[in-house]
Amino acid sequence: MKIRTTRCALSAAASGVAVIVCLMAAGQADAQGRRGQGGPPTVPTEEQWLASAEAQRRAAAAMTLAGSDLLPQAQRFCTATGPLRLALARQAAGLAPIENYTIEPTRVFDNMYFIGMSSQNTWAITTSDGIILLDTLNSTEEARDVIVPSLRKVGLDPAEIKYIIVGHGHPGQSDHTGGALYLQQTYGAKVVMHPLDTEQILPAQRPDRPLATPDLDAADGQKLTLGDTTVTLVHIPGHTPGSLGVIVPVTHRGTPHTVMTFAATQMPTRASLLQFEHVFNEFARPLKVEAAVNFHAGGLQDDFVHLETIRNNPTGPNPYLYGPERFDRWMSIVIECGRARLAAMGR
Repeated sequence: MKIRTTRCALSAAASGVAVIVCLMAAGQADAQGRRGQGGPPTVPTEEQWLASAEAQRRAAAAMTLAGSDLLPQAQRFCTATGPLRLALARQAAGLAPIENYTIEPTRVFDNMYFIGMSSQNTWAITTSDGIILLDTLNSTEEARDVIVPSLRKVGLDPAEIKYIIVGHGHPGQSDHTGGALYLQQTYGAKVVMHPLDTEQILPAQRPDRPLATPDLDAADGQKLTLGDTTVTLVHIPGHTPGSLGVIVPVTHRGTPHTVMTFAATQMPTRASLLQFEHVFNEFARPLKVEAAVNFHAGGLQDDFVHLETIRNNPTGPNPYLYGPERFDRWMSIVIECGRARLAAMGR
């Protein structure tokens, strides 16, 4: 097994936690709740958003960047709360929760598979020397009963998992980290995580859901190679201090492309926004990223529709792929909408 890592200096972290919900009301309720806990607001109120001339100017600039082909994406990002997780959006709208169910594992790219549930998911990257798994669902049970059989269903051997990259973790919660210990102990997979999150979640782990101790610390710009595939880890703090993105070389029907996974896209401070700009300018643009995916289906786009489209027409166009020029505009929209929210909060 060929393993190579390059350690880079840790970037300045910005603490702060925000939500990913799809409706304005959900974000406002969460922001007010955090004020009640004594923490600073992570998103502006609706009143602040509408009253800020600077926020509205930047939101309008994002819509101009969007043109007609990225308008739904701009509308998703340029709100007081930003892009949003489906479960909380339904809750805010007074709708019944969607039953958490296992989604049909789907080969999205030649070497990258969607594995998981309607609540959260993982991505499996296949290489010439094994599998890199991104995130691990919520618990030992979900790793054992969802990840393992889903991998087998698409013809992959879970014993080939060599690395697990955990995108982020929350103290006292395990929705992305909970299955790591089982996979680490059962298959010998090495766990990679940013130390700023590790130092928060391990002391706060729940007794009924023990967490894996990472084997490797992640850092901004770190390269991790397994066989014929090298991924780039990038530090995108804001949702948690140690939130990570992973830039992945993929192929689609033999043609090379590049995908970036996002643990989250919150930028509640100027420092976190500047770090996103750094990642986009220093990594995503030079590597010609063309697609964005995350770990809560529906967080960045309508994954349920995209996955069904791929399953129903595997030889058709890939709905995740934007192309370099279109994705470049998408990144500019993300930053402009982040600036708008900071302006509305006077930051």
